Amino acid sequence: MEPHPAFPAALSSPASGQGEPVSAYLEWLNALEPGPGVFALHDEAVLGRDHQDALASDKYICIPEQTISRRHARIRRRGANYFVEDLHSRNGTFVGGERLAAGAWHLLRDGDALALASAQLVFHSLMLPEHGHTPTVITGSVDATCFAPVVDARNAARTDLEKTVHRLHAMAQVSIALGAVTDQATLVEKIMNFIFDLFPPAERAFIMLGNEHDPPRPVAARRRGGGAEDLAQVRVSRTIVDQVLVKKRAVLSVDTLADRNYSAHESIVAQAILSVMCVPLILGDDVLGLIQVDTSSDPHAFQEADLEILSGVCAETAVALKNFQLYSDIKGLLDGFVCASVQAIEERDPVTAGHSFRVADYAESLAIAIERADDASLRRAAFTPAQLREIRYAALLHDFGKVGVREHVLRKEKKLHHADMRLLEQRFRYARACLERRAWRDLAQQHLKGELGMGAFRRACERIEDELREEGARLDAFYATIVRANEPSVSHTDPLHELEAIRGHACAGHDDASFRLLSDDEFAALSIGKGCLTPDERRQIEAHVADSYSFLILIPWTRELAGVPAIAHGHHEKLDGSGYPMGLKGSEISLQTRILTISDIFDALTARDRPYKEAVPVERALDLIAEECRAGHLDARLFKVFVDARGWEARAHA
Repeated sequence: MEPHPAFPAALSSPASGQGEPVSAYLEWLNALEPGPGVFALHDEAVLGRDHQDALASDKYICIPEQTISRRHARIRRRGANYFVEDLHSRNGTFVGGERLAAGAWHLLRDGDALALASAQLVFHSLMLPEHGHTPTVITGSVDATCFAPVVDARNAARTDLEKTVHRLHAMAQVSIALGAVTDQATLVEKIMNFIFDLFPPAERAFIMLGNEHDPPRPVAARRRGGGAEDLAQVRVSRTIVDQVLVKKRAVLSVDTLADRNYSAHESIVAQAILSVMCVPLILGDDVLGLIQVDTSSDPHAFQEADLEILSGVCAETAVALKNFQLYSDIKGLLDGFVCASVQAIEERDPVTAGHSFRVADYAESLAIAIERADDASLRRAAFTPAQLREIRYAALLHDFGKVGVREHVLRKEKKLHHADMRLLEQRFRYARACLERRAWRDLAQQHLKGELGMGAFRRACERIEDELREEGARLDAFYATIVRANEPSVSHTDPLHELEAIRGHACAGHDDASFRLLSDDEFAALSIGKGCLTPDERRQIEAHVADSYSFLILIPWTRELAGVPAIAHGHHEKLDGSGYPMGLKGSEISLQTRILTISDIFDALTARDRPYKEAVPVERALDLIAEECRAGHLDARLFKVFVDARGWEARAHA
């Protein structure tokens, strides 16, 4: 049998060169290349506009026309026959002028005219099995001029493969980046950077985000080669945005100005958008926003493959955004629980209400300020946002253990409890009454015995009144000394020496049994040199540190907040080891704990007037803390940062 007159004198597979026979081919009549376009057919081939990297080069026939779908049709060999199938193409596949039903196989015969949109092809078969003849197969060398489209397809496939590898690499980087990002702002920035790598034709991109309460609004916008755009000036097509958000469906428009769906809309025409992709950020039933990529220079810049990639990016982005929302909700829940707990604890002592919140503000301000410290070692220790949050939580919860301190100790105002002072007051009145009773009783007995005349009686009365007045004045002086000694001192003071005389003074009771005006326990309490707590009461108060730690370690903190219990536990430690509860020294006390200690002391000194002390002016408080630094109790470097940054003003700006 003679070969078809339109077929070259020799033909072989473009993929394998010589050796694999060709039994059928397609002739492209209106090819743009000079001369007839010829495509060899083997067992199966897909016809479409773009190269398919998943297919071998001999299994894909590229017809680079915009009217052709990316995967337009497929030809398959079964025995000696070839069949064609339309792959749900946009513009259809025609054989002999009749459009094929999508998905249905149609037998091809030699000379059948195929029309794939605007591409005109003819099917040629070199096999005639229906007449019982042995098929004629022609092999030999390939004439390159007859296979220009095939050769071009090889080169194009190689270029497309490189582009695909680059895109796969970029997509991998997107996945890695989204997995490492922990905040929304960084996520948005990274996506904007990746978009222009993924889509070289893209000239502009923007991201809109919203929630169930607020409509989507631009959160990032950029042009290729330029910086971020002013979000207030970003122009968006409401036509596209509304369609994507309402229908929850991605939009791809090729040659937008010629698309009847968009060409009539002023917003699109005004922005001269020629090709656009817009994909919603969807997770479940929630629409979190959208990403739009467009260009005004190429009407065919984006294809279905690009839309698939952008859809993948949006899917990962939606998951990341939802995670951020959940993380934010959990963070808000934890913040609310912590603040409510602290407020509940502080309401046990209304006088100190607000202490923990003020300490948290001071500590956070000081922690932020160390990055501007003169000391280089402090600057190197600058804290991350997560560490700052850890410090704030530790400051808020540092006194949580006070929930276990008895209220009469927690709210003690002076060295002696109010009930003790009332008892002491009654004892002095009793002493005075006993003195009067004894003096007048003795006078009455003498008078009854007739030992005193009227004149003597009168003189005795005057003497007794003078003695009682003198003794009453002494008791008043004693009591005034006790009242004065009962006032607590902010700094260490020596006990009043008059207290020793009061403790040694004895009075006679109604049965002449003597009693002391001041007990040993009362004397010990009034002799406290600083503050108002007895050693036993101080132990109870100091126990709140260990109790706070015992409570905090029961909370399953995240890795970022794992240090909260330890930071709070050491806020009464001193650098010289004189602190409590563990007596830590120097480097054993973390930088975060040292910050908390300075903040706690400053607020304890400067807080509003309390029954047991007056508020100390800021300058005096700074002097007292400076003394503690010179004594080796506190970190002088951190205190200098606190002073330089005027950390006490943090609360005013909070």
